[in-house]
Amino acid sequence: MDRPTVFLVPLMLMILGIMFFPNPALGQSYHKPLFVDRNLAGARIGVWTNLGDENAPSGYSLDFSRSSICAEFFYAWRLNRALCLDFQLGLYSRGEVEFKRDSGRYVGSVNIYPFFAGTKFYPLYTFESTPIHLYLQPGVGFVIGSQSIVDYGVYYDYDLVQQETRVSITYMLAAGLEWPVADQISLLLNYKYVPVKFGTALAQLKDYSGWSLTFGVGYILGS
Repeated sequence: MDRPTVFLVPLMLMILGIMFFPNPALGQSYHKPLFVDRNLAGARIGVWTNLGDENAPSGYSLDFSRSSICAEFFYAWRLNRALCLDFQLGLYSRGEVEFKRDSGRYVGSVNIYPFFAGTKFYPLYTFESTPIHLYLQPGVGFVIGSQSIVDYGVYYDYDLVQQETRVSITYMLAAGLEWPVADQISLLLNYKYVPVKFGTALAQLKDYSGWSLTFGVGYILGS
């Protein structure tokens, strides 16, 4: 998925949300008690895809996984029916990295840990009886990148050569759907774009920008 296409996903989510709105003219009515007044905590799992650097610097041969599994945990604190404060942390794995330089062969792993605080805005909050709730979610935070690289050497003897971390302050743009299916259970869908550029290279790359699409389950807090 290229960068222009990335921003079509929130629009698609909005259209999907509108399609599920109840239409009073057709006699449709749904009741999910108090969801618009309650806090929500949950977890999501899905796919994270890198949009950043793909090619190693001159002199390196690099093999990276472009897409991998990601996981997120969040807590949404309801301020009013239109707005929540949302706190989340996650794990995005770039997968196994392997690169060669001169006679050395290096393998290891690279993980990305995002931490964000943001707001969830429900643009259609006045439709209290809708079964699916659409939200838009900007946020700010920081991302920690961690690498652990091992040198196989000529005789494939393991030798730890690099274990480093990088930090980048950044933002996120997200949109999603929440579908309460019981008094305290909600199904979740979230799309997120996060630009990440480290000041110095991590496993020979600086740009770890990417998007994620996740699905999950939330627990609706309160009685």
